[in-house]
Amino acid sequence: MLKYTITQEVWQSSAQREYSSGANYDLYIFLRGTAVFRCGGQSWAVDSETMVIFKPGEAGTLVFPDVHGPLEWLRVQLPAALLHELSDEQTDLAAAFEVVPFRQIAVRPDIEIFMLLKNLARKLTQTPQGIDSFGASVYERGMLQMFVVLVLRACIGAESHKSPINRRHLMLDEVFLYIQTHLDEEITLKQLEKHFFVSYEHISREFKRHTGQTVAEYIRKAKLDRCCRLIEQGYPIVEVYQKAGFGGYNNFFRAFKKQYGMTPKQYYKATRQGARAQK
Repeated sequence: MLKYTITQEVWQSSAQREYSSGANYDLYIFLRGTAVFRCGGQSWAVDSETMVIFKPGEAGTLVFPDVHGPLEWLRVQLPAALLHELSDEQTDLAAAFEVVPFRQIAVRPDIEIFMLLKNLARKLTQTPQGIDSFGASVYERGMLQMFVVLVLRACIGAESHKSPINRRHLMLDEVFLYIQTHLDEEITLKQLEKHFFVSYEHISREFKRHTGQTVAEYIRKAKLDRCCRLIEQGYPIVEVYQKAGFGGYNNFFRAFKKQYGMTPKQYYKATRQGARAQK
């Protein structure tokens, strides 16, 4: 039986997680959203139609700032033994991977190759491994061989993101992440300027250009979103605004009502009624 693992993940809110390839060739196929992958002292801005590849023994950290919508990707883990098993006399897939001069890399394949990779990976998740039906093993083996060959072609022909990625874009992702991880504090442009060693005018201008929002608008909305999640989790209103870094209840009350058209207490009651209705 061919042994490999394919999983699909979706992050709805900001998160950070470390990944390790272990003994596998580890592939990440990003379907939507924007994030930063940090690997071996390098940082890659990744978004839809980007693929990140680790050889065995590599590790990295995926950072999702939650500003461009949910982050969704497929993770494909291929043991080295599988590559040998999929090879034939003319094509040694394991050796081909070793020829490619990287330990980890981010690439943006041609759209045709990316669509094929995405569809093959999804198809393989729908094909139970070891199923005993006519032609199942041949079908599965063929899809895996095509998948690996396309990955190798992407590595050879695609433009690498290893060098100067869009530094401006990366800086903004770092700003988003900083805001999300400091929502319980007061966050100002001067504070961001000091932290990132970039003028607050530059941060403000680029933020507005890329998001359509001012920094203050984004921070206020992020704090209110956290308040909603805390209320839904059953936290008392008096704790909610403090955990979201609002200076006082009056500021919190006005901002909440303006954003959602109801008071925090009304929202609390609505969530409780909704929870009871689902029981």
